[in-house]
Amino acid sequence: MNPGNLFRRFVAPMLAVGVAGAMSLLGPNSASAQEVTATAPFSFSVDNQQYPAGTYQLNLVPEGLLSIQNASGKRDFFPIRPEGRGPFGTDGRLTFYKCGGHYELVAVYVPGTDMSAELVRQKGLKR
Repeated sequence: MNPGNLFRRFVAPMLAVGVAGAMSLLGPNSASAQEVTATAPFSFSVDNQQYPAGTYQLNLVPEGLLSIQNASGKRDFFPIRPEGRGPFGTDGRLTFYKCGGHYELVAVYVPGTDMSAELVRQKGLKR
């Protein structure tokens, strides 16, 4: 088995549990059944886009995109690949890849969707 796949299958889910415990995650609110609000106590990135620690609203857009909006209203969109592995429970979950003290968001689970949305990396980016 490829060491990268080993990390993603076994270590990353354990990291997600630890990170979710350190983050404040709120499930879907009345505005949308495919949205979650998270407060990250650390900075992170998505496809080389840097995000400082703070509160973010993450939405799964039907066109296969993840929308990330910060408290000031700035919104970015990233392609996702839905993966039906549910049900995951009633709590939202963000999965990060950690390397050298840097966190990269790799997947999002929004309660009630019974699927995980894995972010699609741009070609040429290495994790």
